[in-house]
Amino acid sequence: MQNTDTDVSLLIPAYKPEWFEQCLRSCLAQTLPAREIIISDDCPTDDIRRIVEPHLADPRLRYVRNTPSLGLAANYLQLARLASCRWLKFFDDDDILHPEGLERLMRRTDASVSLVLGGCRMLKENGAVMEKREPLPPRTQGMDYFLRTYAKVPLTLFSRMLIRADVAKALLAEDIPPRMISLDELMGLRAALAGDVAWEPAIICDHRDFSGGYSRNREPQVLMDDLAFVTNPHDHALKAQLAPPAALRRWRSTMVRKYARGAISKFIKHKDRQGLRTFLRHLYARFGLLAVRCALSPRLLVKYGKSLLPYQ
Repeated sequence: MQNTDTDVSLLIPAYKPEWFEQCLRSCLAQTLPAREIIISDDCPTDDIRRIVEPHLADPRLRYVRNTPSLGLAANYLQLARLASCRWLKFFDDDDILHPEGLERLMRRTDASVSLVLGGCRMLKENGAVMEKREPLPPRTQGMDYFLRTYAKVPLTLFSRMLIRADVAKALLAEDIPPRMISLDELMGLRAALAGDVAWEPAIICDHRDFSGGYSRNREPQVLMDDLAFVTNPHDHALKAQLAPPAALRRWRSTMVRKYARGAISKFIKHKDRQGLRTFLRHLYARFGLLAVRCALSPRLLVKYGKSLLPYQ
C-alpha cells in the first residue's frame, strides 16, 4: 500500500549560504508538504538568517541559530533531536529537492521499512550532469543489504535518503564524532539493521558535487573518526546478535580496507606524505594487521611509487 502520510520532518543543516535560498524554496514547495521544516544554522555569518526571515510566517518553519557552531555531524544530530515526526528527511543546504521528491519517498514507506533511498542527479562543477540510480530492487531485507549489497552499492548522500526517526534518535545517546564526514552512511547502515530498505528509482533531488566538499578532507584524525560509520553499526549488530559474528567480522574488514585505501589514495594524489604517515600510524594503532593489509595493496604501492617520480 502506498503511504501519503505527512508525518515527516524536513531537516536542513545550514552552513553555506550560496545556494541556500534555492534549497529552502524547493523544500517549501513540495507536493506532499512536510509537517515541519527545521533549519539548524551553523553559518558563522548572518547570511542564512537573512534568507530564512522572509519565510518565517510559514507555521511549519522552525529556525535555530547555533552559537558557537556545532560542526557537521553534530548539526545533523541536533536536527534529529529537535524533530518530532516519525520520518526524517535530512536535506543538504546546497541541494534542490524536486517538487514530488518527498511524496515519492513517502510512498515507499510502510511498517517494515526503516530507510528509503531515491535517485539523484549529480551536478558537477564543470557543468556536467550525471544521474545516480543504483541497480536495487524495490525492497531489500535490511540485514541482507547490510552484509551482501552495501559494499557494492553504498548508501550515500542524506539528500536522497528518508530515515525512520527512531533510528536517528538512537544515535543521540552514542559517542558520534562531531566532525565525522560519513554520518549519512552510518545512519543508513543503522537503518538497514532496523528494517527493510526501499528503493525509489525516480530522481528526487539535485546534488551539487563540487570541489572543496567534506569528503575531500585529508585531516588524519578526521578520517580516523570517520571510520565510526563502519565500527558503530558493526558493534551495534554484534551486541544485538543480529548476524553471526564471523559474518560481521568479514564485513568490518572489507569496509575498513575499502575506506582506508580510499583515504590513502587521497594522500598519495596530493603528495601529502606527512599526512599519510600520520594516518597509517593511527590506522595501525587501531586495527593492527588489518592496517598493514590496507597499505600493502599492490595498486596503492604502484600509485605511491609513481608519486615519487620527479615528473609526476
